[in-house]
Parts: sequence; structure tokens; C-alpha cells
Amino acid sequence: MKSPFAPLSFDDVIAGRSGDRCCSITNCWPTARWLLAFVWLTVGCAAMVAADESNEESFDFFETRIRPVLVDHCYECHAADSDELGGSLRLDVKEGWMIGGDSGPAITPGDPAASELMAAIRYESSEMPPSGKLPDHVVRDFEKWIRDGAADPRLMDDDEHLTRSQHQAFDWDQARQFWAFQPPRSSASPVAFGSDSAIDAFVQKRLDAEGLTATPIAPPSVRLRRLAFDLTGLPPDPKTLRQFQADPSDAHWRRLVDCYLASPQFAEHWARHWMDVARYADSNGSDFNATHHDAWRYRDYLVRSFADDMPIDRMIREQIAGDLMPASSDEDRRDKLVATTFLMIGTKMLSERNKTKLRMDVVDEQLDTVGRAFLGMTFGCARCHDHKFDPITTRDYYAMAGIFRSTRTLHGESQQYVSTWKKTPLPISKEHEQSIRKHEQSLQGLDREIKEVESELKILVEKTELEGITIDDVDAVREGHWVESTYKSGFVGKGYVHDENRNKGEASIRFAAVLPNAGRYELRVHYNASGNRASNLPVSVQLNDETHDLILDQTMPPKTGTYSVLKEFDCDAETQALVTLSNRGTDGYVIADAVQWVQIDGKTDQDDSAAEIERTIAMRTTLTQTLKQLKSQRADLVANAPPPVPTAMALADLPIDEQEDCPIHIRGEVSNLGDIVPRGIPQVFSESTTAFEPLEESGRLELAQWLTDPDHPLTARVSVNRIWMHLMGEGLVRTVDNFGIRGEKPTHPELLDALTIDFVRNGWRQKRLIRNIVCSDAYSRSMVSDDDPRVSLDPENRWRGRAVRRRIPAEAIRDAMLVAAGTLDPSGRENLMDSYATLVSQNNANSKATTKFGLDDPKRTIYLPLIRSEVPPLLANLDAADPDLLVGKRPTTNVPVQALTLIGSPEVHRWVMLTTKRMMKETTDDTQRVRWACAVLFSRDPRPVDEQILHAWLESDVAKAMSSDEERYLEWIAAMFASTEFRFLD
Repeated sequence: MKSPFAPLSFDDVIAGRSGDRCCSITNCWPTARWLLAFVWLTVGCAAMVAADESNEESFDFFETRIRPVLVDHCYECHAADSDELGGSLRLDVKEGWMIGGDSGPAITPGDPAASELMAAIRYESSEMPPSGKLPDHVVRDFEKWIRDGAADPRLMDDDEHLTRSQHQAFDWDQARQFWAFQPPRSSASPVAFGSDSAIDAFVQKRLDAEGLTATPIAPPSVRLRRLAFDLTGLPPDPKTLRQFQADPSDAHWRRLVDCYLASPQFAEHWARHWMDVARYADSNGSDFNATHHDAWRYRDYLVRSFADDMPIDRMIREQIAGDLMPASSDEDRRDKLVATTFLMIGTKMLSERNKTKLRMDVVDEQLDTVGRAFLGMTFGCARCHDHKFDPITTRDYYAMAGIFRSTRTLHGESQQYVSTWKKTPLPISKEHEQSIRKHEQSLQGLDREIKEVESELKILVEKTELEGITIDDVDAVREGHWVESTYKSGFVGKGYVHDENRNKGEASIRFAAVLPNAGRYELRVHYNASGNRASNLPVSVQLNDETHDLILDQTMPPKTGTYSVLKEFDCDAETQALVTLSNRGTDGYVIADAVQWVQIDGKTDQDDSAAEIERTIAMRTTLTQTLKQLKSQRADLVANAPPPVPTAMALADLPIDEQEDCPIHIRGEVSNLGDIVPRGIPQVFSESTTAFEPLEESGRLELAQWLTDPDHPLTARVSVNRIWMHLMGEGLVRTVDNFGIRGEKPTHPELLDALTIDFVRNGWRQKRLIRNIVCSDAYSRSMVSDDDPRVSLDPENRWRGRAVRRRIPAEAIRDAMLVAAGTLDPSGRENLMDSYATLVSQNNANSKATTKFGLDDPKRTIYLPLIRSEVPPLLANLDAADPDLLVGKRPTTNVPVQALTLIGSPEVHRWVMLTTKRMMKETTDDTQRVRWACAVLFSRDPRPVDEQILHAWLESDVAKAMSSDEERYLEWIAAMFASTEFRFLD
């Protein structure tokens, strides 16, 4: 049967063959055939007028200058054999560019300026080819070719048909008949659905229909290990294992299920499942790996939500529009704001120069996330053209895009051209708010005082500017060991230096100057005095070729201000003056502050000037001490500041005057706009209006309410299917992120609908659904070997007659090793990215983020930083979710590199060592050690082969050559860590 969404061929349109499609071109435009014939005649005549196609010269130009470029740069996406025809445009035949694609004819012969192809290769519209702009001379060749009439000998064969995707029409009535767009249907269950056997009844019904027999219930140890990892992501403790082995009754099983569901470990483990879908990360990744300082709040929101068994529909509403929902308290308001981090946390090309394009790229990422996460639909395909398979039109896409386009995600720049987001303040208590206000007022008061003192000091410095020529210590040449200091006030410039009263004879400092005028000069040496200073500081004064050796007693206070006059000298013009202070033979600390040369010829007011300088310096000293005290007070105030206002990566609506419906972007291009589409939902979901009317805000709240409407055909189904998949290995719909035409249909449609109806009827509560599933026999089935006949009858286990081997998630494998080592810290962690600046790394090949908390940290893996592009190899090799992507179902591989990673990782080696030490401490012989290791690592009793393996290893030459028993047992434990049994359930 031909798909209701298959495109009409061009010949179909000409002939009017559209069947009963309600949206066919002949129904919409009765004169379509006449119009198309007219277009053919017009375009054909124009081409013939513009170019003489029999002109060999024109064809030669095309063959030598144009066709090779089309083949090399365009045929990959615009030819009959392209995987997907870009923009519905073919460029491998003349008729292709004449009829054109989504935007109409690509070439107007004779008029390059009116030709879409020229705009594209000039990078004025769609920027083609995308790999890079064509050279200027090639662009000029295309311009000449089109101006001369676009001669093109590549005509279609008579039996070839040209199709155009823009003529695709959906039969909406038929589209809505697809199973996923139909509301869940109640079906007669063999037993009441509230009972444990309801799931088994549906499964058994299908097994009977397929002629299959279910496997028996798995042994208690297998069931318990499966349950513990599925619900908590941690292995069962040996005590619980022994108790359940002794009493594997249904009542005991239910108690264990309830215990696990009530544990904080359940909330952490299932929050991690949601984080896969939320593409959670603590950095942006992409071109600018900016730090997500507040992402951890969203992680903790998820943990709290699963711990409290928050209804899934409420979680969805809060994560899409929590900022627009009413709140019952400050705590509730905080949670609702933090929840919207879901739409903020995706990777973004922050340095994109075209901010209009960036805005739409962010909208596209958000829309695609909402579609796949909650509806199992791939909306992103409809950005450029109607969806190729599902009944989602470009108009539908931009109806929803307008909602997120009216929402503020990015705001401002972290540096030039690099966009960022605005941190949203979260509500705080009145007491906290008052303490912050009081602290800010105190800080402002101190800042005013500091500014006033600094202003007075500046005036005094200008007033006492040293006359003559002054050489400060920072301008002098030092040799040997000198220590900079500002400890004692009253100094020139920013401070002084001292020799630390050691390394005598090795330190000197030279003050050089040129004395420009002839005359008598006074040599002043600046220092601060004390009893521990040198009393015999040698001062060498070299004036051109003359040298004078002087002695300065620094135990005596300066005679004037901060200096003492050592001597007066008669100097010629341009005298080269060099003053050297040395600690050779000195008997105390040597202080070097500054040297000053002052010409004193004819001055009579030196005494008055010196007195004034001394008074001013005293005032400076007092103010300097005051400034030091004020800055110390400020530092104490800052150190004891109240906690800052917490912030979140939260959405917000744009101002009302900036909210608007979105125009269709033809071919997805931000500069090629079409009709404006009212904000709303896809047409396939409504037989009446699809627009949100009236609309007073962005439309996110209306979208959230529509998604979680109890009659919505997809949202609850998708949630139920994911929960089933996490517990059973495969979803009832195996393509968990795709419920569309290309996705798989449910293996047990009646069971999926029954679970969905019960889920919604009981308040969208996840724990109840999980309890029903894990208490079914279908969950507890045993595995069988590959040669069992049941495997050949149902190789993919679609009918759920047996259990299948499932890999433990990467995070749970790491956490299980921490449990074995006895080092797991069950507490959480906040503010884990505080040590990072704007970037987690410098965005080059040699730069890596240096995380404060690595794999060797004792916290659960969910509480470690997750840096995009730098996922630890241990987790990546064990198939951890890629934080760049929405991952509804993780890939499951079993390859040698996983065992090698577990063997070679330094963190794993440390956990092996700690596990070995713990085992040696708690056991006394090999029998006990085998039992201990099997219980802790494999959650089962030992088998004869386990002890045989250990004994064979201990008797090997390699083991005997080792220096200690601990080393030998360490290698045995390491092998168990790297084993498939450790990584897999069952």
C-alpha cells in the first residue's frame, strides 16, 4: 500500500492524479495544469530567447566551466542519486533548475541577480556549497553563464519523471489513524490490572499466540542483583543477599522492592536516567566550552523529584514552563525556576557571529529535545522541509518554534562575539535578604572611606613630589637576594627592599642617574630606621670617573622626612652618577628605598622646605596606616559575607513586545522568510484549531499543558515505554525516541496501552509503575543458553518469554567498585563547578579541564563533574551517555577495550587494591575469600569453578614470583573487576 505521506510526482500534478487526498494540488488549485503549462512555456521561451542552445560555444563554456563545478560541489546533495535531495532541488539536469526546489526556479536565464543559485554561491542566502565559498573566478563564470542564457544540454530522458517535495500532501484523516496518534485504548485484560499478574497475563497471551513457552523464574541471587542494580544502580549488600536466599517469598520480594524505592539511591539512579534524555552536562562544549556553574541545581532537582515520586506530568510542565507557573512557596518557586534548566543545558555554538542564526539554532535544539524527549518525535527534520516520513510540516515546526523564539535563553556576551546566558536569581528568605543588604551597606561604607583616604593620599603625594632626580628601588638594578616589603610605612613609591640580613657580601643595588646641569648637588638616601638595621652600610658614589666611598648608619632615623643627606658634590653637566648600596660586611638589615639628587645652588629656604616636607610625610604615614586598617576591615567583611543570592540557568519569556509568531524560514535560512505562522501545535494532533488562542505569553505554558493532557496520545506512552525499557532491557516500542513512521511498532500494543492508562489514572506516579513491573513474573524470568529452542523461535526476545543479558550502566559499574573497595561516600555535592572560571579549558588541542573532583573521588558518579568533550575514558568506554546528545537508550557493547580499560585505569587499580585489603582483613583462608569475592562482586554464592580458578592462579609461576600474598590476590580481584560477569546482570 502506498504511504499516505508519499510525494506526488510532477507528472501526477500535470495529469491531476492525486486520488482522494484532501490537500492535493488539484483540489487547491483547479487550474494547476494550465498554470504549470504556462510556466513551462514561459520559462522555455525565455531560455530560448536568452540563449541559442545550438550555439556550440555556449555549450562548450558550460561543459568546461560550469558542469565540472556542479559535479564536484553540488551533485552530492542535488542529484537523482543523492541520499536526500537538498531543498528538493536537482542540478544534474536542466529541468531540475528550471522547475526548481522549495524556493522555486533556481535560475532565471539572462538575469543573474534574480537567480536563487547565484545568491547561494555568493553566500547571500543559503551559502552553497556548505563546505566553503567558491573562488571568485568561478562565481564570475556562473554569472556569465546565466547572463548569456544558461545554455545546458543535460535534458531528462523521456521516461524519467521529476518529483518535487513541495507538492507533498498529507491525508490528515489517514495520518491520524497511525497507532501512535491514536489515544490509548482499553482492552479486556484477563485479570484485573491492579494485580501483579496483569502484566504477565498480557505477556502470556502473546506467548501463546506465538507458540512460545516462558522460562522459569530466575534463582534468588540473580533476581536480587537484577533488582538492586535496576532500582538503585548499586549491588545488593551480602547480608540482604543471604536473607533473600533464605526466604525468597513474594512477601519478602515486595518488602525489598519498597525498601529500594524509598531509598535515596533509587532517586539518584533514576535521576541519571532522566539526565541522559536531558543531555545533562556541566559545560557547554562545542566551540566555546563555557562552564555551567549552576547545572548541579537541576541535577539535584531531579534527585528530589524522583525521591518524592513527583508525577511525571508535573515534572514535564515544570521543565518546560516552570517559570510561568504559580508557586506555593519560595522553595517551590526555586524548584520551578531550576527545572527550566532542562531547556537551557543543551550544547550551543556560542561564538556564532550571526546571532539571528544562533537564536534559531537554539530554538531548533530545544524543539528537537522536547519532541524526542516527551513525544518520541523528530521535529528537527521539518526545519527546512516537511518531514520526509512523519506528518509534521514545516508550518507545524515554525508554529512551535515561535514559542521558543519568544523565550529568552541567551542574553549578553561573556566576551566579544561570544553569547552567554543570564543567571537568574532564586528566591531567598527575608532574613537572608536583610543580611545581604546589611553587608552590602557596610561594604559600601568602607569603600567610601577607602576612596576618601586614597584621595587625600594622592593630594599629599602630589604636594610632596620629590624635587630633583629620584631613583626608586623598582628602577634600580639588583644583584643577589633582596626582599620587597611595605611593612614599615613612610617610603618612596610602592615600597622598599631589604637583604633579609643574610648572604652578606652577595647583595648590592645600583641607582643610576644623569645629572643634566652643572652645579652643586645634595645626595639624599631614603630608608626607614630601626635598631636591627645596619650601622655600617657601605655606599659607593661614582661620578663619571671619580669614586667616593661613604658609610650610612641606618640605625639612626633619617634627619629629614624619609632621607638623610650623605654629602654634597660639585658636578659638571651631564655627569653620570651611580650610587651603589652593598651588604658587604654589614651588621644588620640593609634597607634600600630610593636615592635622590637635588641641585642646591643659591637656595636659602631649605630649612622651611624640609620642615614642610617632614610634616607632610608624617601625614602620609598616618593616612597610609589608616588605609591599611580600612582595607583589612574590608577583607574581613568580605571573608565573613553571608551566602550570595543563589542563581540558576533558568528560562524567561521575552518582554511582551518582543514575543511574536515565527515566519517560516525557507530551507531553514534565517534570511529567507516566508509566511508567519501562529504559535501552536502540529496539525496531526488536532482536527480543529492548532493555534494557542488567546495567547498572552510565549506559549510555553500552553505547550506544557498540551503535552501533559491526560488524553494526549504520546506523552504518557513515551514515559511508560522508557520506564519499561530501563527495567526490561528493551522498550515495548524498541525505538524509544522515535514513535513515528520510521520507528518500530509496539510488540505488545495492548499491554503498552493498559500500562499507560493505569499510569495516567493513578497520577503519573513512576514508583507505582516500577513496582508493578518488577513484581511481575516477566521481570523475574531466567535466561537460557543460545542453543535453547526458544531462542531460535524468538531470537530478539520480542515476546518476553525469557530474560536477556543486560549491561550495567557505566556509572553503576564505577559505583559498584567503590562499594567493593568500601570507600563509597553516599552524600551529595553542591557547587561542584565553583573552581572553574567562564571556560572549563582554553579550547585548544593542548588544553584540558582540570577538575577538582576526578574519578578517584569517593562520591557516586552522578555527583562528579561532567565536562563536554572530556568524558573520562573509563565512563566513555563503558558506553556512558554522550552529553552532547539526547540519549533515550544507551548503546550496549561488549568489546575488549572495556576489559582493558578496567585493567589499565589507575583509579580502578586503586579500588582493586582497597578491595583486596578489605577482603584480606575480613577473611582467613581461600574458601572464605572466594565466598567473600563472589558475594561482593557478583552477588552470588561461589561455584566450584571459582575456587579452581583461584587455586590455578596461585599455583602459577607468575603468581609464585610475586613478592606477597596481597599482590597475588590483588591480581585475582583485578581479573574479577574486568570480567564480563561484573559488568553484566545475570
